[in-house]
Amino acid sequence: MVKKRLQITVRPDLIEFMDKKIEKGDYASRSHAIEKALIKLKEKEE
Repeated sequence: MVKKRLQITVRPDLIEFMDKKIEKGDYASRSHAIEKALIKLKEKEE
């Protein structure tokens, strides 16, 4: 699947949380973390 570029604005505390998870190796990048969070939300709502 081809991915599309997206620009977002996020609260600083959420960026810190995400960056710590990336540092820890849970996610490869901010894009990866956000994509996984959206997939989880979508699954929950379906």
